[in-house]
Amino acid sequence: MSATQPLALEAQALSRQYRRRDGSTIHALSDVNISIPEGEFVCIVGPSGCGKSTLLQLCAGLDRPTGGTIRTRGTPIAGPGPDRGVVFQKDSVFPWMSVLDNVEYGLRCRGVAAAERKSAALHYLAKVGLADVADAWPRELSGGMLKRVAIASVFANGSDVLLLDEPFGALDYVTRHKIHDVLLELWNEVDRRKRTVLFITHDVDEALTLADRILVMRSGKVIDDLRVESKRPRDDETLAEPATIALKRKLLEHLGIAHGQAAREHPLESVA
Repeated sequence: MSATQPLALEAQALSRQYRRRDGSTIHALSDVNISIPEGEFVCIVGPSGCGKSTLLQLCAGLDRPTGGTIRTRGTPIAGPGPDRGVVFQKDSVFPWMSVLDNVEYGLRCRGVAAAERKSAALHYLAKVGLADVADAWPRELSGGMLKRVAIASVFANGSDVLLLDEPFGALDYVTRHKIHDVLLELWNEVDRRKRTVLFITHDVDEALTLADRILVMRSGKVIDDLRVESKRPRDDETLAEPATIALKRKLLEHLGIAHGQAAREHPLESVA
């Protein structure tokens, strides 16, 4: 990384504590240090309760740290901003708005002219394969289609950093992989700048498919930072390559899961 290359996200000695009613303290994050250059796709994996979502909320400005610093492009994060788009695990579309109005919403809040925001919204709806349902209501769409609306919304808004908190966990295997392709196509869109992505997941195969780097968290700390060297695009054959299998084994060891056990419990998603 060049010394002059700006960091999209940077955390130094970051911590977040919560106090229970009985006066005891929960250490959700402890001394977390991360550096994410612009344009990088980073996944965070770890067991439930390890601090993944807390870290993402601090990056989004939806929470404040109790220690350390969190910055985007050198500026301390003090709250939410249009430079950081968020896709949550649960549906994050407004049910009282049409699909097109949902995708336009961020641009409308920023005062973008009607013609410009409609053009941008339609562009990204076409990219996610939803141009023909622009006038539909969210209740008329499937879960996978709603996720496409959410993705189109954050890209249309022009956010430099995209923060995704286990967005596809509730989707079936086939739908999830189709949306992976959509997300990566938008991230790699040649006629527009590449965004920075921080993607929370509990699925090791999902991380291996999407990420440039994988951060492993446990007990509120980042315990490893692994680079995925596999060439893109990645598919089942890529996941079966010896180097990828070795990386998966290491990730599963960090998570306390034996590779054979993972294959038995998730046969469609294993690389045994």
